[in-house]
Amino acid sequence: MELIKKYVYAVTQKLPAQQRSEIEKELTGLIEDMLEERTQGGPVQESDVEEVLIELGDPSVLADKYRGKARYLISPERFNPYLAVLKIVMFSVVIAMSVGFVIEFFMGPVNIAKHFAEYLASLFSAIFQGFAWVTIVFALLDLRGDRTSDNRAGAKKTWKLSDLPSIPDSKTVIKPIEPILGIIFSIVFLVLFTYSLNLVGVHLFRDGQSTVIPVFNEEVFRKYIPFIWVLTAIGVLRDCMKMITRKWTRQIVVFHLFFNVISLIFVLVMFSDPSIWNPQFMNELIQAGVTTEGIESFQTISTIWDRSREGLIYIIALITVIDSIATGMKLSRIK
Repeated sequence: MELIKKYVYAVTQKLPAQQRSEIEKELTGLIEDMLEERTQGGPVQESDVEEVLIELGDPSVLADKYRGKARYLISPERFNPYLAVLKIVMFSVVIAMSVGFVIEFFMGPVNIAKHFAEYLASLFSAIFQGFAWVTIVFALLDLRGDRTSDNRAGAKKTWKLSDLPSIPDSKTVIKPIEPILGIIFSIVFLVLFTYSLNLVGVHLFRDGQSTVIPVFNEEVFRKYIPFIWVLTAIGVLRDCMKMITRKWTRQIVVFHLFFNVISLIFVLVMFSDPSIWNPQFMNELIQAGVTTEGIESFQTISTIWDRSREGLIYIIALITVIDSIATGMKLSRIK
């Protein structure tokens, strides 16, 4: 029964999600009928199961027969994860940009028509880029999968039962919420840093007016935007792979650790650049009436400002190290 389950799993995982349950029952019934015909109602031996499964052939080929072989930009077996990721990205973009639009609207007097037109233009641009990146990522994953299958087909003339993948252990299963949250946070931060960097700062509300004292030097920070886009694309690719495989594999663990390393290096380089921080931060606090130079509160705020920039690097580094250790430990659970 274990061998039959592995075979059925190998076939159904290559089919669209809505077909898997029905095909699983159909294929299981077919195997049982073939076994009954072979044994004439007698006891089923392991050798009988092996002969029946070998007769059915390569699970990939059988899956192609069930869904019909055709050329796709996004294959049926990956279309559901693709659609799910696309919806998550679109939702994240709309929410992040809408929140930014509302905050900027209430921060002070603006030309409503102009502000709304800029919002729509930015929203359309972000949605288009999100759609393009997600489609490209899944198309590349499909292309890589097709080449891998072709290489295997060329390297091995005959399919063997030993080629069947193991049914994933519950300890190595990736819960859908993990990659979903990863994609949402990646997109929200990308939108924030790309379109609403001016909102990252100290918000002051006085006399019905709202002002923001920015934390970053926007002109310098913009130089790092292309690298943030690249990191976000890699992060979304990682989460897409998780949604497709739905289990931890050595490849995904290594890719996850690789992403952590390059992310940490980027954070160290970017936040260690003194010019990225707003050089007039303390002066703008004084002008806003938050504090006065020379008094005790000024010194306290100045100390917090200086130490928080260093502390941010340490916090991010600590979180990355903990996540890397926890992810690395999953290797011991992978068969």
